[in-house]
Amino acid sequence: MDFLAYFLDKLKQKASFYYGLSLKIELSFDLKGCRLIGQCKKLSSKNYLIRLHAKLLKEFNKIYIKDVLTHEFAHAIQMELFVKSKPHSKEWKNIVEVLSGVEYAKIDKVHYNLADKKRETYPYACSCSKYHLTSVRHKKVAKKRAVYMCKKCSGVLRFIG
Repeated sequence: MDFLAYFLDKLKQKASFYYGLSLKIELSFDLKGCRLIGQCKKLSSKNYLIRLHAKLLKEFNKIYIKDVLTHEFAHAIQMELFVKSKPHSKEWKNIVEVLSGVEYAKIDKVHYNLADKKRETYPYACSCSKYHLTSVRHKKVAKKRAVYMCKKCSGVLRFIG
């Protein structure tokens, strides 16, 4: 059994033992870019999708699995037990401590640097200024789902590429 499957199984055992929860966890390795290193989404009661960053998994392997999978799995337990609790609340930190066996304040925080990835931008202009929009905004404009305006002249920004 590979380490990822082994570690996920250990987390499920802890959830069952400490919280009486049997959670179904689907894993996806489709996170890209420089904003998220992991994400947990509730699909239905006791059914969750944990999305992981393939590049970081490859680069940091076991430490990434331990840190991020524990972090996201704790969100699944938190969403199941505490409906109105905020994402990184005291309840969530307590769950992380139970899952990791380490006091939250003493957990080594690994900083996964995604900032060195260059963001692609697209040139736009109005009558008074030039702008560079991200690929997300550019796609919204191209699909006619958004219009962006200049803050100075209130003119519509037009693609000039």
